Amino acid sequence: MKNETEKLNRFKLAVFSEVEQQAQDIINEAQTLYKQRLSEAKDETQEELLNETGKIDKQCEAKKLHEVSSRRLEAQRNILVHRGEMMDKVFENICKNLAEFCKTEDYAKELKKRLDSCAQQTGQAECTAYFAKKDIELGTELCKGTQFKAEVSQGIQHGGVLVVCAGTGLAYDCTFDSTLEREKQNFLKASGLAQI
Repeated sequence: MKNETEKLNRFKLAVFSEVEQQAQDIINEAQTLYKQRLSEAKDETQEELLNETGKIDKQCEAKKLHEVSSRRLEAQRNILVHRGEMMDKVFENICKNLAEFCKTEDYAKELKKRLDSCAQQTGQAECTAYFAKKDIELGTELCKGTQFKAEVSQGIQHGGVLVVCAGTGLAYDCTFDSTLEREKQNFLKASGLAQI
């Protein structure tokens, strides 16, 4: 019986040893699988984190660009408004001085000079000389004895004369209005205000 008990104990030891080995293999396999899945999860989490960070970076960059563009447009708008106010003030003063000049005898001489300049360019062709409403009497007087017929033009506000020859289809603009417009453009260029 002792022999059988020893055999039984050896058998138990062999079985327990086999079971223990299988249990250890299962634990080792589980740990390997655990490490593998943990590593995969870390990789996935890292990738998701990088993707999310990339999205946030792109959103921040887009927001920053939008903000910079918005502020740049606002600054340009402010410059344009200020430029317009500055230019209006300068040319408002010029128009006041021009209005005062138009009340002097020198204005009649200037208007005659401009009409004579147009006459030299038109030759003897019959033309219509357009004047501002305020200048029509003076214009009519200046046109007497010339090839010009005086008429009022609603487009002329500041003075001068516009001569149109229907026969040749040519027009000679000697108005202060067009001179002022040219000066505005020159002022913009010379002062650097035309560039933003």
